[in-house]
Amino acid sequence: MKESFEKALDIVLGLEGKTTTNDPRDPGGLTVWGLSKKYNPEIYKGMPDAEIEDIYYRKYWKPAGCDVAPYPMDICLFDGAVNPQDDKTLPFAGNKEIMAQNPKTWQDFLFLRMVRYMKNSKREYVLGHIQRIIKLYDKLKP
Repeated sequence: MKESFEKALDIVLGLEGKTTTNDPRDPGGLTVWGLSKKYNPEIYKGMPDAEIEDIYYRKYWKPAGCDVAPYPMDICLFDGAVNPQDDKTLPFAGNKEIMAQNPKTWQDFLFLRMVRYMKNSKREYVLGHIQRIIKLYDKLKP
């Protein structure tokens, strides 16, 4: 739901970090607050916070269907769009594949996302990706 965007952004930025990186092993290249240059060519080092937040809302929150998804599924979809489970897909392919499996709950969605990470992520990132899901679960659990 739209009301969850600020909370979702806070959680995702807590997982991504408010940093700028350029890890040569990361196929996304330059990454600013979790936004990779590969999928967001408009990013640059030193971008104002408001511009970064706008990109997250326009390019990830809205297209991932978060405005209409119930809480906390909206936050799960948002995080899944931001961190797409592999380096070969556009940000929403992972979410679409998982949703096609008809998860009954947001917890089921997160479990299926872990499975997707194990199948599709580069070996050196799998543990970090699983830890990301655990941290997200801890933030969302009742």
